[in-house]
Amino acid sequence: MAFCNIVTNFITMIILIRSTTVLGYFNKKCYRQFLSACVYCLLLCTATSVYGQTNNLVIPSNPCFKVYKISEDIWRIVDNDVVNIYLVEGRDSALLIDNGLGAANLRDFIKSITKLPLIVVITHAHPDHAGANYQFPRVYASPDDFEAVKFFTTPEMRAGTLQAMIRSPVADSLKFKDTVNQPATILLPAKNGYVFNLGDRKLEVIQVPGHTKGSICLLDHKEKFLFTGDNDNTLVWLHTRDALPLETYLESLKKLQSRAIEFITLLPGHGDPVDKEFIKEQIGCVEDILAGKCKGTIYETFAGKGLLCRYKRAQVAYDPNNLHVK
Repeated sequence: MAFCNIVTNFITMIILIRSTTVLGYFNKKCYRQFLSACVYCLLLCTATSVYGQTNNLVIPSNPCFKVYKISEDIWRIVDNDVVNIYLVEGRDSALLIDNGLGAANLRDFIKSITKLPLIVVITHAHPDHAGANYQFPRVYASPDDFEAVKFFTTPEMRAGTLQAMIRSPVADSLKFKDTVNQPATILLPAKNGYVFNLGDRKLEVIQVPGHTKGSICLLDHKEKFLFTGDNDNTLVWLHTRDALPLETYLESLKKLQSRAIEFITLLPGHGDPVDKEFIKEQIGCVEDILAGKCKGTIYETFAGKGLLCRYKRAQVAYDPNNLHVK
């Protein structure tokens, strides 16, 4: 906050002395560019951590969830320092985008942030994004991932995921305990073009097969955010068994690029927000792989073994035997 105050005061000072001889040496274009940069820095200050408090809303401390306010009605919740969950409020309802690992009681934590009726959607079937499905009565997903969701969200699969991805076990007091009264989760279809209407805010489903067959992004038309799941992480996994050919993933990237005028910022499933120009770098990375320009280095995780290529900020882990559509 001290930095924000400095930026605010500095902008005020520049505006007040704009007409003096000191700034008379600056042409109007340079002045506007300089002032724009200062305003941008000020906007960055609004995306600060609100772990514990946001405006008049007090969020209870929980070691499993770190909360960051993206904008007035959008929260980024980092689950156990592993994966991003997003909460988007509208006038009439709120949308939870992905529900994380399922290690802790996410349902009640979300209730501490919003009192609005909650809609839950997952960007794809993997257990670090759909792990808390069991805490909600209804969850939207692409029908192309329905079977994978059922496979990845069994108690056995969830336990294996937590063992692989969480450094220390979650305390019993933080776990979800209302399993007796919670009905079996019903999967609802979120097909390409489906719109979640939250009242004064609409989010459109964009299907992006690649990371999984049923991967989706959600486009917030109001604030021009694109929630991308694992489609646009700094490092994208396409070396897993359920990944589609690299050519298919490339088409999904080009599909998003063709709509780039509709959004400004990417909000990925892992890591920090990134500008939309990043999609061009991802396309460049995939095209280099398909053209044989990047041979890749060995890349191995608990989810499988493959090769890794880099292009500027983009990294893609891929299966050299799953490059082309057959």
